Amino acid sequence: MKALHLKLVVATVSIAMIGLIAIQIYWIHNEFSLERDKINHSAGEALSEVAELLERHETLTKLRSHQEARYLFFQDPDSTGAIDFPPDDSLVEYVVSKKVERKGDQIEMQLVEEGRDQKSEKLITHSVQDLPFQSNLEEEVKLRVAVADSFELDMSVGGDPLAPSEIDIRERVKTKKAFLGDIVKSLIEIDLNQPIDERIDPSIVDSLVKISLTKHGLQIPFEMGVFDGKRNLIFGDNDRIVELQESEIRVQLFPNDVIQLPYFIHVYFPNLQGYIFNNIWLLLAISLVFVIAVIGIIYYILRTVIQQKQNSEIKNDFINNMTHELKTPISTISLACEALGDPELSKLENVKNRYISIINAENKRLGLLVEEVLQSAVLDKGSFKLKRGELDLHSLINDVVDKFSIQVKEKNGELIADLKASDVVIEADRNHLTNVIYNLLDNAVKYSKDQPRLSISTCNQDGFVVIGVKDSGIGISSENLKKVFDKLYRVPTGNVHNVKGFGLGLSYVKIITERHGGRVYVESSLGQGSTFYIEIPLKQEMHGNRNKAA
Repeated sequence: MKALHLKLVVATVSIAMIGLIAIQIYWIHNEFSLERDKINHSAGEALSEVAELLERHETLTKLRSHQEARYLFFQDPDSTGAIDFPPDDSLVEYVVSKKVERKGDQIEMQLVEEGRDQKSEKLITHSVQDLPFQSNLEEEVKLRVAVADSFELDMSVGGDPLAPSEIDIRERVKTKKAFLGDIVKSLIEIDLNQPIDERIDPSIVDSLVKISLTKHGLQIPFEMGVFDGKRNLIFGDNDRIVELQESEIRVQLFPNDVIQLPYFIHVYFPNLQGYIFNNIWLLLAISLVFVIAVIGIIYYILRTVIQQKQNSEIKNDFINNMTHELKTPISTISLACEALGDPELSKLENVKNRYISIINAENKRLGLLVEEVLQSAVLDKGSFKLKRGELDLHSLINDVVDKFSIQVKEKNGELIADLKASDVVIEADRNHLTNVIYNLLDNAVKYSKDQPRLSISTCNQDGFVVIGVKDSGIGISSENLKKVFDKLYRVPTGNVHNVKGFGLGLSYVKIITERHGGRVYVESSLGQGSTFYIEIPLKQEMHGNRNKAA
Protein backbone atom coordinates (compact mmCIF):
# COMPACT_ATOMS: atom_id res chain seq x y z
CA MET A 1 0.00 0.00 0.00
CA LYS A 2 1.34 3.38 -0.97
CA ALA A 3 1.97 5.97 1.70
CA LEU A 4 -0.67 8.31 0.24
CA HIS A 5 -3.30 5.58 0.19
CA LEU A 6 -2.46 4.61 3.75
CA LYS A 7 -2.80 8.21 4.90
CA LEU A 8 -6.19 8.47 3.18
CA VAL A 9 -7.36 5.27 4.86
CA VAL A 10 -6.15 6.44 8.26
CA ALA A 11 -7.76 9.86 7.79
CA THR A 12 -11.07 8.37 6.64
CA VAL A 13 -11.23 5.87 9.48
CA SER A 14 -10.26 8.56 12.00
CA ILE A 15 -13.02 10.86 10.75
CA ALA A 16 -15.52 8.00 10.93
CA MET A 17 -14.41 7.17 14.46
CA ILE A 18 -14.65 10.82 15.55
CA GLY A 19 -18.11 10.99 13.96
CA LEU A 20 -19.20 7.87 15.82
CA ILE A 21 -17.99 9.27 19.12
CA ALA A 22 -19.70 12.61 18.38
CA ILE A 23 -22.99 10.82 17.61
CA GLN A 24 -22.77 8.84 20.84
CA ILE A 25 -22.03 12.00 22.84
CA TYR A 26 -24.99 13.77 21.18
CA TRP A 27 -27.24 10.79 21.88
CA ILE A 28 -26.20 10.65 25.53
CA HIS A 29 -26.69 14.42 25.92
CA ASN A 30 -30.10 14.18 24.24
CA GLU A 31 -31.08 11.28 26.47
CA PHE A 32 -30.10 13.32 29.53
CA SER A 33 -32.14 16.27 28.27
CA LEU A 34 -35.22 14.14 27.57
CA GLU A 35 -35.01 12.49 30.97
CA ARG A 36 -34.59 15.89 32.65
CA ASP A 37 -37.58 17.34 30.77
CA LYS A 38 -39.64 14.30 31.72
CA ILE A 39 -38.75 14.75 35.39
CA ASN A 40 -39.47 18.50 35.22
CA HIS A 41 -42.88 17.83 33.64
CA SER A 42 -43.82 15.21 36.23
CA ALA A 43 -42.60 17.45 39.04
CA GLY A 44 -44.63 20.36 37.62
CA GLU A 45 -47.78 18.23 37.58
CA ALA A 46 -47.07 17.14 41.15
CA LEU A 47 -46.72 20.78 42.29
CA SER A 48 -49.93 21.74 40.46
CA GLU A 49 -51.78 19.04 42.37
CA VAL A 50 -50.33 20.34 45.64
CA ALA A 51 -51.38 23.92 44.80
CA GLU A 52 -54.91 22.75 43.91
CA LEU A 53 -55.15 20.70 47.09
CA LEU A 54 -54.05 23.65 49.23
CA GLU A 55 -56.60 25.94 47.58
CA ARG A 56 -59.44 23.43 47.97
CA HIS A 57 -58.53 22.80 51.59
CA GLU A 58 -58.57 26.53 52.35
CA THR A 59 -61.95 27.02 50.65
CA LEU A 60 -63.48 24.01 52.39
CA THR A 61 -62.18 25.20 55.75
CA LYS A 62 -63.77 28.62 55.18
CA LEU A 63 -67.11 27.09 54.19
CA ARG A 64 -67.13 24.84 57.24
CA SER A 65 -66.64 27.89 59.43
CA HIS A 66 -70.21 28.95 58.47
CA GLN A 67 -72.47 26.76 60.61
CA GLU A 68 -75.51 27.13 58.33
CA ALA A 69 -73.65 26.32 55.11
CA ARG A 70 -74.69 22.67 55.15
CA TYR A 71 -78.36 23.73 54.74
CA LEU A 72 -77.65 26.00 51.81
CA PHE A 73 -78.89 23.72 49.05
CA PHE A 74 -81.70 21.89 50.89
CA GLN A 75 -85.37 22.88 51.26
CA ASP A 76 -86.96 23.12 54.69
CA PRO A 77 -88.95 19.95 55.46
CA ASP A 78 -92.19 21.85 55.86
CA SER A 79 -91.90 23.72 52.55
CA THR A 80 -93.65 22.61 49.37
CA GLY A 81 -92.67 25.71 47.49
CA ALA A 82 -90.77 25.50 44.24
CA ILE A 83 -88.19 27.81 42.78
CA ASP A 84 -88.88 28.21 39.07
CA PHE A 85 -86.34 29.66 36.65
CA PRO A 86 -87.32 30.82 33.19
CA PRO A 87 -87.06 27.80 30.84
CA ASP A 88 -84.87 29.70 28.41
CA ASP A 89 -82.35 30.70 31.08
CA SER A 90 -78.95 29.73 29.64
CA LEU A 91 -77.37 29.78 33.09
CA VAL A 92 -79.33 26.78 34.36
CA GLU A 93 -77.01 23.80 34.73
CA TYR A 94 -79.14 21.14 36.43
CA VAL A 95 -82.87 20.51 37.10
CA VAL A 96 -84.45 18.18 39.66
CA SER A 97 -88.25 17.70 39.40
CA LYS A 98 -90.26 15.88 42.08
CA LYS A 99 -93.94 14.90 41.63
CA VAL A 100 -95.95 13.15 44.37
CA GLU A 101 -99.34 11.48 43.57
CA ARG A 102 -101.71 9.34 45.68
CA LYS A 103 -103.22 6.24 44.11
CA GLY A 104 -105.44 4.47 46.62
CA ASP A 105 -103.36 3.25 49.53
CA GLN A 106 -100.10 3.84 47.66
CA ILE A 107 -98.04 7.00 47.25
CA GLU A 108 -95.96 7.33 44.05
CA MET A 109 -93.00 9.74 43.97
CA GLN A 110 -91.51 10.51 40.56
CA LEU A 111 -88.00 12.03 40.47
CA VAL A 112 -86.68 13.45 37.22
CA GLU A 113 -82.99 14.53 37.04
CA GLU A 114 -82.16 16.50 33.93
CA GLY A 115 -78.84 18.03 32.99
CA ARG A 116 -77.52 19.55 29.80
CA ASP A 117 -76.32 16.21 28.43
CA GLN A 118 -78.40 13.56 30.23
CA LYS A 119 -81.78 12.83 31.79
CA SER A 120 -82.88 10.11 34.24
CA GLU A 121 -86.23 9.22 35.86
CA LYS A 122 -86.91 7.26 39.05
CA LEU A 123 -90.28 6.09 40.49
CA ILE A 124 -90.54 5.38 44.23
CA THR A 125 -93.69 3.81 45.82
CA HIS A 126 -94.62 3.96 49.55
CA SER A 127 -97.64 2.82 51.57
CA VAL A 128 -99.76 5.61 53.06
CA GLN A 129 -99.43 4.12 56.53
CA ASP A 130 -95.63 4.54 56.33
CA LEU A 131 -95.80 8.33 55.83
CA PRO A 132 -95.89 10.87 58.68
CA PHE A 133 -98.67 12.82 56.87
CA GLN A 134 -101.55 11.45 54.81
CA SER A 135 -103.39 14.39 53.20
CA ASN A 136 -102.74 16.96 50.49
CA LEU A 137 -99.84 14.86 49.11
CA GLU A 138 -99.93 15.96 45.51
CA GLU A 139 -97.23 18.49 44.84
CA GLU A 140 -94.69 19.37 42.17
CA VAL A 141 -91.49 21.03 43.21
CA LYS A 142 -88.77 22.12 40.82
CA LEU A 143 -85.34 23.07 42.09
CA ARG A 144 -82.81 24.43 39.60
CA VAL A 145 -79.23 25.19 40.52
CA ALA A 146 -77.67 28.07 38.56
CA VAL A 147 -74.10 29.25 38.26
CA ALA A 148 -75.01 32.93 38.11
CA ASP A 149 -74.87 35.02 41.26
CA SER A 150 -78.00 37.07 40.28
CA PHE A 151 -81.20 35.93 38.59
CA GLU A 152 -84.99 36.51 38.51
CA LEU A 153 -87.15 34.12 40.59
CA ASP A 154 -90.65 32.90 39.81
CA MET A 155 -92.48 30.86 42.46
CA SER A 156 -95.29 28.41 41.74
CA VAL A 157 -96.98 25.74 43.86
CA GLY A 158 -99.03 22.81 42.50
CA GLY A 159 -101.90 21.23 44.44
CA ASP A 160 -103.26 22.46 47.76
CA PRO A 161 -101.02 24.88 49.62
CA LEU A 162 -99.07 23.23 52.44
CA ALA A 163 -96.11 25.67 52.57
CA PRO A 164 -95.74 29.26 53.75
CA SER A 165 -96.85 32.15 51.58
CA GLU A 166 -95.07 33.19 48.41
CA ILE A 167 -93.71 36.21 50.23
CA ASP A 168 -92.09 34.03 52.91
CA ILE A 169 -90.43 31.88 50.26
CA ARG A 170 -89.09 34.93 48.46
CA GLU A 171 -87.69 36.22 51.74
CA ARG A 172 -86.04 32.86 52.43
CA VAL A 173 -84.40 32.86 49.01
CA LYS A 174 -83.12 36.36 49.57
CA THR A 175 -81.70 35.27 52.92
CA LYS A 176 -79.86 32.36 51.30
CA LYS A 177 -78.52 34.64 48.56
CA ALA A 178 -77.22 37.00 51.19
CA PHE A 179 -75.64 34.05 53.00
CA LEU A 180 -73.90 33.05 49.76
CA GLY A 181 -72.70 36.59 49.38
CA ASP A 182 -71.23 36.53 52.87
CA ILE A 183 -69.29 33.36 52.04
CA VAL A 184 -67.94 34.81 48.78
CA LYS A 185 -67.03 37.99 50.61
CA SER A 186 -65.17 36.00 53.26
CA LEU A 187 -63.22 34.15 50.55
CA ILE A 188 -62.22 37.47 48.99
CA GLU A 189 -61.17 38.76 52.39
CA ILE A 190 -58.74 35.85 52.59
CA ASP A 191 -56.94 37.30 49.58
CA LEU A 192 -56.77 40.80 50.99
CA ASN A 193 -56.15 40.36 54.69
CA GLN A 194 -54.46 37.01 55.34
CA PRO A 195 -50.66 36.82 54.74
CA ILE A 196 -49.22 33.77 53.01
CA ASP A 197 -47.48 32.49 56.13
CA GLU A 198 -50.92 32.15 57.79
CA ARG A 199 -52.51 30.44 54.79
CA ILE A 200 -50.01 27.58 54.49
CA ASP A 201 -47.92 25.47 56.87
CA PRO A 202 -44.40 24.84 55.42
CA SER A 203 -44.12 21.40 57.04
CA ILE A 204 -47.49 20.34 55.61
CA VAL A 205 -46.58 21.70 52.18
CA ASP A 206 -43.26 19.85 52.30
CA SER A 207 -45.07 16.60 53.14
CA LEU A 208 -47.64 17.15 50.40
CA VAL A 209 -44.90 17.81 47.85
CA LYS A 210 -43.06 14.65 48.88
CA ILE A 211 -46.24 12.56 48.64
CA SER A 212 -47.19 14.06 45.28
CA LEU A 213 -43.69 13.55 43.83
CA THR A 214 -43.70 9.92 45.01
CA LYS A 215 -47.12 9.47 43.41
CA HIS A 216 -45.60 10.60 40.10
CA GLY A 217 -42.68 8.19 40.48
CA LEU A 218 -40.10 10.76 41.60
CA GLN A 219 -38.40 9.53 44.74
CA ILE A 220 -35.68 12.17 44.67
CA PRO A 221 -34.30 14.27 47.54
CA PHE A 222 -35.53 17.82 47.00
CA GLU A 223 -35.36 21.33 48.38
CA MET A 224 -38.54 23.44 48.50
CA GLY A 225 -39.09 27.16 48.77
CA VAL A 226 -42.00 29.62 48.60
CA PHE A 227 -41.32 32.94 46.85
CA ASP A 228 -43.34 36.08 46.27
CA GLY A 229 -43.76 37.76 42.90
CA LYS A 230 -40.36 39.46 43.23
CA ARG A 231 -38.64 36.14 43.99
CA ASN A 232 -38.08 36.99 47.64
CA LEU A 233 -37.85 33.83 49.73
CA ILE A 234 -40.76 33.40 52.16
CA PHE A 235 -40.11 29.82 53.25
CA GLY A 236 -37.21 27.54 52.39
CA ASP A 237 -33.50 26.85 52.75
CA ASN A 238 -31.41 30.03 52.50
CA ASP A 239 -28.36 27.95 51.55
CA ARG A 240 -30.16 26.88 48.36
CA ILE A 241 -31.83 30.18 47.55
CA VAL A 242 -29.98 30.71 44.25
CA GLU A 243 -30.73 27.20 42.98
CA LEU A 244 -34.37 27.51 44.07
CA GLN A 245 -34.78 30.91 42.39
CA GLU A 246 -33.37 29.57 39.11
CA SER A 247 -35.30 26.30 39.22
CA GLU A 248 -37.67 25.67 36.30
CA ILE A 249 -39.93 23.55 38.52
CA ARG A 250 -42.40 26.02 40.04
CA VAL A 251 -46.16 26.71 40.16
CA GLN A 252 -48.32 29.53 41.50
CA LEU A 253 -50.10 29.10 44.81
CA PHE A 254 -53.81 30.01 45.02
CA PRO A 255 -54.09 30.87 41.31
CA ASN A 256 -57.86 31.48 41.61
CA ASP A 257 -57.61 34.28 44.15
CA VAL A 258 -59.91 37.11 43.14
CA ILE A 259 -57.25 39.67 43.98
CA GLN A 260 -53.94 38.30 42.77
CA LEU A 261 -50.99 38.54 45.16
CA PRO A 262 -48.82 35.94 43.41
CA TYR A 263 -46.83 33.45 45.43
CA PHE A 264 -44.92 30.56 43.92
CA ILE A 265 -43.66 27.26 45.20
CA HIS A 266 -40.24 26.25 43.78
CA VAL A 267 -38.62 22.81 43.93
CA TYR A 268 -34.96 22.02 43.30
CA PHE A 269 -33.37 18.55 43.00
CA PRO A 270 -29.73 18.72 44.23
CA ASN A 271 -28.87 15.25 42.92
CA LEU A 272 -30.80 15.39 39.66
CA GLN A 273 -27.83 14.41 37.48
CA GLY A 274 -27.12 11.36 39.63
CA TYR A 275 -30.80 10.37 39.56
CA ILE A 276 -30.90 10.63 35.77
CA PHE A 277 -27.68 8.63 35.52
CA ASN A 278 -29.19 5.88 37.69
CA ASN A 279 -32.15 5.75 35.31
CA ILE A 280 -30.11 5.44 32.12
CA TRP A 281 -26.84 3.91 33.34
CA LEU A 282 -27.49 0.63 31.53
CA LEU A 283 -27.92 2.39 28.18
CA LEU A 284 -24.83 4.47 28.87
CA ALA A 285 -22.81 1.36 29.76
CA ILE A 286 -23.90 -0.44 26.58
CA SER A 287 -23.10 2.63 24.50
CA LEU A 288 -19.70 3.04 26.17
CA VAL A 289 -18.81 -0.63 25.65
CA PHE A 290 -19.90 -0.36 22.03
CA VAL A 291 -17.78 2.75 21.43
CA ILE A 292 -14.73 1.26 23.17
CA ALA A 293 -15.10 -1.96 21.18
CA VAL A 294 -15.34 -0.09 17.88
CA ILE A 295 -12.39 2.15 18.76
CA GLY A 296 -10.36 -0.89 19.81
CA ILE A 297 -11.15 -2.75 16.60
CA ILE A 298 -10.36 0.26 14.44
CA TYR A 299 -7.12 0.86 16.34
CA TYR A 300 -6.13 -2.78 15.96
CA ILE A 301 -6.88 -2.72 12.23
CA LEU A 302 -4.95 0.50 11.66
CA ARG A 303 -2.05 -0.72 13.76
CA THR A 304 -1.97 -4.00 11.84
CA VAL A 305 -2.05 -2.18 8.50
CA ILE A 306 0.75 0.16 9.55
CA GLN A 307 2.83 -2.71 10.93
CA GLN A 308 2.31 -4.69 7.74
CA LYS A 309 3.44 -1.69 5.75
CA GLN A 310 6.52 -1.29 7.95
CA ASN A 311 7.27 -5.00 7.72
CA SER A 312 6.91 -4.82 3.98
CA GLU A 313 9.36 -1.92 3.84
CA ILE A 314 11.79 -3.78 6.12
CA LYS A 315 11.47 -6.91 4.01
CA ASN A 316 12.15 -4.98 0.82
CA ASP A 317 15.09 -3.27 2.49
CA PHE A 318 16.39 -6.64 3.64
CA ILE A 319 16.06 -8.17 0.17
CA ASN A 320 17.75 -5.20 -1.49
CA ASN A 321 20.54 -5.17 1.06
CA MET A 322 21.02 -8.94 0.93
CA THR A 323 21.18 -8.79 -2.85
CA HIS A 324 23.78 -6.06 -2.63
CA GLU A 325 25.78 -7.96 0.02
CA LEU A 326 25.73 -11.21 -1.98
CA LYS A 327 26.41 -9.51 -5.28
CA THR A 328 29.71 -8.01 -4.11
CA PRO A 329 31.55 -11.29 -3.33
CA ILE A 330 30.00 -13.00 -6.34
CA SER A 331 31.30 -10.22 -8.59
CA THR A 332 34.72 -10.40 -6.94
CA ILE A 333 34.90 -14.17 -7.43
CA SER A 334 33.80 -13.79 -11.03
CA LEU A 335 36.52 -11.23 -11.76
CA ALA A 336 39.17 -13.38 -10.07
CA CYS A 337 38.14 -16.39 -12.13
CA GLU A 338 38.38 -14.36 -15.33
CA ALA A 339 41.84 -13.21 -14.33
CA LEU A 340 42.94 -16.78 -13.68
CA GLY A 341 41.63 -17.72 -17.10
CA ASP A 342 44.07 -15.31 -18.71
CA PRO A 343 47.07 -17.42 -19.88
CA GLU A 344 49.57 -14.66 -19.27
CA LEU A 345 48.40 -13.93 -15.72
CA SER A 346 48.07 -17.58 -14.81
CA LYS A 347 51.78 -18.06 -15.55
CA LEU A 348 52.63 -15.59 -12.75
CA GLU A 349 52.62 -17.69 -9.59
CA ASN A 350 52.32 -14.83 -7.15
CA VAL A 351 49.40 -13.28 -9.07
CA LYS A 352 47.74 -16.65 -9.33
CA ASN A 353 48.02 -17.27 -5.58
CA ARG A 354 46.67 -13.82 -4.87
CA TYR A 355 43.53 -14.38 -6.92
CA ILE A 356 43.04 -17.79 -5.38
CA SER A 357 43.17 -16.25 -1.87
CA ILE A 358 40.66 -13.60 -2.96
CA ILE A 359 38.31 -16.30 -4.20
CA ASN A 360 38.65 -18.21 -0.92
CA ALA A 361 38.03 -15.10 1.17
CA GLU A 362 34.97 -14.06 -0.80
CA ASN A 363 33.68 -17.62 -0.74
CA LYS A 364 33.94 -17.64 3.06
CA ARG A 365 32.17 -14.31 3.13
CA LEU A 366 29.32 -15.76 1.09
CA GLY A 367 29.12 -18.69 3.46
CA LEU A 368 28.93 -16.39 6.48
CA LEU A 369 26.17 -14.32 4.88
CA VAL A 370 24.13 -17.41 4.08
CA GLU A 371 24.80 -18.80 7.55
CA GLU A 372 23.57 -15.57 9.13
CA VAL A 373 20.27 -15.79 7.27
CA LEU A 374 19.82 -19.48 8.09
CA GLN A 375 20.74 -18.84 11.70
CA SER A 376 18.06 -16.16 11.93
CA ALA A 377 15.45 -18.65 10.72
CA VAL A 378 16.56 -21.17 13.35
CA LEU A 379 16.38 -18.53 16.09
CA ASP A 380 12.85 -17.59 15.04
CA LYS A 381 11.68 -21.16 15.46
CA GLY A 382 13.36 -21.38 18.88
CA SER A 383 14.50 -24.92 18.09
CA PHE A 384 18.21 -24.39 18.80
CA LYS A 385 19.86 -25.57 22.01
CA LEU A 386 22.72 -23.95 23.85
CA LYS A 387 25.80 -26.06 24.47
CA ARG A 388 26.62 -24.69 27.90
CA GLY A 389 29.99 -25.06 29.46
CA GLU A 390 32.10 -23.38 32.08
CA LEU A 391 34.25 -20.64 30.62
CA ASP A 392 36.29 -17.60 31.56
CA LEU A 393 34.62 -14.55 30.04
CA HIS A 394 37.81 -12.46 30.00
CA SER A 395 39.62 -15.17 28.05
CA LEU A 396 36.79 -15.28 25.51
CA ILE A 397 36.74 -11.47 25.15
CA ASN A 398 40.53 -11.30 24.67
CA ASP A 399 40.34 -13.85 21.86
CA VAL A 400 37.65 -11.82 20.08
CA VAL A 401 39.56 -8.55 20.59
CA ASP A 402 42.77 -10.03 19.15
CA LYS A 403 41.01 -11.12 15.98
CA PHE A 404 38.88 -8.00 15.61
CA SER A 405 41.73 -5.54 16.22
CA ILE A 406 43.08 -6.26 12.74
CA GLN A 407 39.84 -5.04 11.17
CA VAL A 408 39.84 -1.90 13.34
CA LYS A 409 43.47 -1.09 12.53
CA GLU A 410 42.76 -1.34 8.81
CA LYS A 411 40.51 1.69 9.29
CA ASN A 412 43.09 3.49 11.41
CA GLY A 413 40.91 2.93 14.44
CA GLU A 414 41.52 1.84 18.00
CA LEU A 415 40.00 -0.90 20.19
CA ILE A 416 40.64 -0.69 23.95
CA ALA A 417 39.87 -3.52 26.39
CA ASP A 418 39.11 -2.41 29.96
CA LEU A 419 38.30 -5.66 31.79
CA LYS A 420 37.79 -4.92 35.51
CA ALA A 421 35.40 -7.68 36.57
CA SER A 422 36.83 -9.82 39.38
CA ASP A 423 34.44 -12.76 38.99
CA VAL A 424 34.17 -13.81 35.35
CA VAL A 425 33.44 -17.55 35.44
CA ILE A 426 30.13 -18.20 33.68
CA GLU A 427 28.28 -21.15 32.22
CA ALA A 428 27.54 -20.35 28.60
CA ASP A 429 27.67 -21.48 25.00
CA ARG A 430 31.12 -20.39 23.85
CA ASN A 431 30.28 -20.29 20.15
CA HIS A 432 27.10 -18.20 20.50
CA LEU A 433 28.59 -15.87 23.12
CA THR A 434 31.61 -15.29 20.85
CA ASN A 435 29.25 -14.36 18.04
CA VAL A 436 27.39 -11.99 20.36
CA ILE A 437 30.55 -10.04 21.25
CA TYR A 438 31.73 -10.13 17.65
CA ASN A 439 28.35 -8.74 16.45
CA LEU A 440 28.48 -5.91 18.98
CA LEU A 441 32.00 -4.92 17.89
CA ASP A 442 31.09 -5.27 14.22
CA ASN A 443 28.00 -3.13 14.74
CA ALA A 444 30.14 -0.48 16.49
CA VAL A 445 32.52 -0.34 13.52
CA LYS A 446 29.68 -0.12 10.98
CA TYR A 447 28.14 2.92 12.62
CA SER A 448 31.40 4.67 13.50
CA LYS A 449 33.13 7.35 11.50
CA ASP A 450 36.23 6.89 9.34
CA GLN A 451 38.52 6.18 12.31
CA PRO A 452 36.50 4.13 14.83
CA ARG A 453 37.30 4.46 18.52
CA LEU A 454 35.95 1.42 20.37
CA SER A 455 36.22 0.12 23.92
CA ILE A 456 35.02 -3.05 25.61
CA SER A 457 34.74 -3.25 29.41
CA THR A 458 33.54 -5.61 32.13
CA CYS A 459 32.41 -5.27 35.74
CA ASN A 460 30.48 -7.22 38.36
CA GLN A 461 27.06 -6.14 39.51
CA ASP A 462 24.52 -8.02 41.70
CA GLY A 463 25.56 -11.54 40.69
CA PHE A 464 26.07 -10.62 37.04
CA VAL A 465 29.04 -9.81 34.89
CA VAL A 466 28.32 -6.78 32.73
CA ILE A 467 29.94 -6.38 29.30
CA GLY A 468 29.94 -2.89 27.78
CA VAL A 469 30.82 -2.10 24.15
CA LYS A 470 31.20 1.62 23.47
CA ASP A 471 31.73 3.43 20.18
CA SER A 472 32.11 7.03 19.06
CA GLY A 473 29.78 6.67 16.11
CA ILE A 474 26.73 8.53 14.85
CA GLY A 475 24.54 7.56 17.81
CA ILE A 476 20.90 6.52 17.88
CA SER A 477 17.86 8.76 18.30
CA SER A 478 15.42 8.09 21.14
CA GLU A 479 12.68 6.98 18.74
CA ASN A 480 14.97 4.32 17.24
CA LEU A 481 16.35 3.05 20.56
CA LYS A 482 13.26 0.89 21.14
CA LYS A 483 13.59 -0.75 17.73
CA VAL A 484 17.32 -1.52 17.46
CA PHE A 485 16.83 -5.08 18.73
CA ASP A 486 13.95 -5.83 16.35
CA LYS A 487 14.61 -8.33 13.62
CA LEU A 488 15.68 -6.82 10.26
CA TYR A 489 15.65 -3.32 11.74
CA ARG A 490 18.54 -1.07 10.76
CA VAL A 491 19.10 2.43 12.06
CA PRO A 492 18.53 4.86 9.15
CA THR A 493 21.72 6.45 7.81
CA GLY A 494 20.49 8.03 4.57
CA ASN A 495 21.82 5.41 2.16
CA VAL A 496 20.57 1.93 2.92
CA HIS A 497 23.72 0.32 1.51
CA ASN A 498 26.38 2.39 3.21
CA VAL A 499 26.11 0.16 6.30
CA LYS A 500 26.75 -3.49 5.64
CA GLY A 501 24.66 -6.31 7.09
CA PHE A 502 21.09 -7.58 7.10
CA GLY A 503 19.84 -6.06 10.33
CA LEU A 504 20.01 -9.44 12.07
CA GLY A 505 23.01 -8.88 14.37
CA LEU A 506 21.40 -7.07 17.31
CA SER A 507 18.31 -9.26 17.13
CA TYR A 508 20.62 -12.26 17.44
CA VAL A 509 22.44 -10.62 20.38
CA LYS A 510 19.15 -10.10 22.24
CA ILE A 511 17.93 -13.68 21.70
CA ILE A 512 21.19 -15.34 22.76
CA THR A 513 21.62 -13.09 25.81
CA GLU A 514 18.11 -13.79 27.04
CA ARG A 515 18.57 -17.52 26.49
CA HIS A 516 21.55 -17.29 28.84
CA GLY A 517 19.33 -15.71 31.51
CA GLY A 518 20.65 -12.18 30.97
CA ARG A 519 19.51 -9.00 29.32
CA VAL A 520 20.79 -6.45 26.83
CA TYR A 521 20.18 -2.69 26.67
CA VAL A 522 21.66 0.38 25.05
CA GLU A 523 22.43 3.99 25.99
CA SER A 524 22.87 6.44 23.15
CA SER A 525 22.25 9.93 21.83
CA LEU A 526 22.67 11.39 18.36
CA GLY A 527 26.25 12.39 17.57
CA GLN A 528 27.57 11.09 20.91
CA GLY A 529 28.03 7.41 20.10
CA SER A 530 26.40 4.38 21.71
CA THR A 531 27.12 1.93 24.51
CA PHE A 532 25.61 -1.57 24.45
CA TYR A 533 25.46 -3.50 27.73
CA ILE A 534 25.09 -7.25 28.21
CA GLU A 535 24.39 -8.77 31.62
CA ILE A 536 25.27 -12.46 31.98
CA PRO A 537 24.65 -14.28 35.29
CA LEU A 538 27.66 -15.75 37.02
CA LYS A 539 28.01 -19.51 37.32
CA GLN A 540 26.91 -19.73 40.98
CA GLU A 541 23.92 -17.47 40.23
CA MET A 542 22.91 -19.81 37.43
CA HIS A 543 22.99 -22.78 39.81
CA GLY A 544 21.08 -20.82 42.43
CA ASN A 545 18.34 -19.95 39.95
CA ARG A 546 18.08 -23.56 38.84
CA ASN A 547 17.79 -24.78 42.44
CA LYS A 548 15.04 -22.26 43.15
CA ALA A 549 13.20 -23.29 40.00
CA ALA A 550 13.49 -26.97 41.01
